[in-house]
Amino acid sequence: MDIVKQVIDQRVNKLIEENSSLFNELTQDAEIQKSYSFLLLGVAAYLNFDVAEAVQCITDGGNDGGFDAAYISHSGEGALNVVLFQSKYTRNLEKENAFPANAIEKSINTIKNIFDPSRQMLLNDKSNEVVDDVRAFIADGSIPYVTFVMINNGIKWNQDAQNYIDNEFKGQKQVEFVYYNHNDIIKYINKHGKINEILTLTGIAIKEDFNYKEVILGRVSVKEIARILDKNGDDLLDRNIRKYLGINSVNKAIRDTLVDDAKRANFFFYNNGITMICSDFKYNALQKEDWRVQANGLQIINGGQTCKTIHDVLSNNPDIDFSSTTVLLRLYAVGDDKSVIDGITRATNSQNPVDFRDLKSNEEKQLLLEQGAKELGFTYKRKKDSQMNTDAIPSSVAAEAVFAIWRQKPHLAKYKKSECFNDYYESIFKNLNAAQMIMAVLIFRLCDSYRKRPSADREIEAQRRFSNYVLASIIGAKLLEIFEIPIDRLTHANFSEIKEYFSTNRDILYHEAEQHLLKYLKQSFGGNPLEKISGRSIAAVFRRFDFVELILNVQ
Repeated sequence: MDIVKQVIDQRVNKLIEENSSLFNELTQDAEIQKSYSFLLLGVAAYLNFDVAEAVQCITDGGNDGGFDAAYISHSGEGALNVVLFQSKYTRNLEKENAFPANAIEKSINTIKNIFDPSRQMLLNDKSNEVVDDVRAFIADGSIPYVTFVMINNGIKWNQDAQNYIDNEFKGQKQVEFVYYNHNDIIKYINKHGKINEILTLTGIAIKEDFNYKEVILGRVSVKEIARILDKNGDDLLDRNIRKYLGINSVNKAIRDTLVDDAKRANFFFYNNGITMICSDFKYNALQKEDWRVQANGLQIINGGQTCKTIHDVLSNNPDIDFSSTTVLLRLYAVGDDKSVIDGITRATNSQNPVDFRDLKSNEEKQLLLEQGAKELGFTYKRKKDSQMNTDAIPSSVAAEAVFAIWRQKPHLAKYKKSECFNDYYESIFKNLNAAQMIMAVLIFRLCDSYRKRPSADREIEAQRRFSNYVLASIIGAKLLEIFEIPIDRLTHANFSEIKEYFSTNRDILYHEAEQHLLKYLKQSFGGNPLEKISGRSIAAVFRRFDFVELILNVQ
């Protein structure tokens, strides 16, 4: 029996045991809980999320539209990255089931339905929210790039399934199907080991010394990049702060160049190259060219999209000769000087950074929040990890909650969440104490839990799946008003009192905020019943800063 399957099965069971309230709220059926747990692990692993973050992506259930989870990221440059997930978990660990061809066929129809706004779909609330958000962005002119991730604990789909994909999307640059299984998930669980690797360079390279640091500039074959990715997986990308989300406009151009016979020879000149760091390296200085460099503690800090795309293209095109295709490599030996490592990482990722969370994790602000939360009985996670307690507070969730509630920017917290640890970091975390952070997360999670609940009131039902960030901001303002304090006076001294009041009156606070919102939301649609308004129109309203400011100013 496959040992990795056994380990993942143990993880699946452990996740259920450690988060029983989450799974019991979903269903009492033990088999469905296991499927949900495996899906959660797969989504967290693929997106490199904490499990607590991955919960927000899940859409699985009746009328889910053919996708079990979804993650949306808008670049702000007209590109909409949408990652969809479909999961199949086999209880019999001795079987090697292929991902079902009929599930692939269904997923193809899912893509055609979601991304064509003229098509009607019968969906549950969580899936409906995703589809309406996507269609609202499309209506605003965004171009969607879709990655459909198929997760199972078996083997890849068969040729019939591949034929379905090729017949529908071959030559289509906006859609990609990715296979992901238990072997990929185990790499996520066991990551963070130090990587020592031998890199084979191509041709003549240059080695220089700068301020007690060493650097090699040279060329490396794309086959060598594919090899080290195949061997070490995403562990090599732990410090690469631009998250790889599958196909998009950038790596589409990389793919097109690599598979084009005329362009492939000039790939070196078209690409910006790859930056790696290591603690130290060794090579044979007596050798003129084609150095074999022994690098200890190797990490890719810039060019992660290039590396992942190279790996995918070479894996999927075994008949193409890539032996003459190279890319620029910058390899820095920086020892263990964290300030230098972070400085290089920031400087080389100056264009469209996505995830600075780990770079900020050792700052004093983050250390104080961790310690303060511990003293108040909560766990604050400064860094991403594979731990499975969904009650812990990841810094990413804290950032969204504080940005939406105490900084009163719910529209940015929802649609610009990828910038919380970059452009908006100071405005979110400046003068933030643990009591304020925890209260924001408690309010945020209350509103998110209501987002998932159906309502018999059709007007409430029409807006609830889009309004949780704004409602959280309203409730936060109301709480400060009740205690007659500004936000800087919410401290450890009055935390217990405010938390107790919130816990006792949370449902009342929520329903009052919802009624307040409904009044002005209806006005924005000329008094027309909200159930008559399309979901994508309602979703678009919550992206408008003028509407958000109106709601909060009136409040």
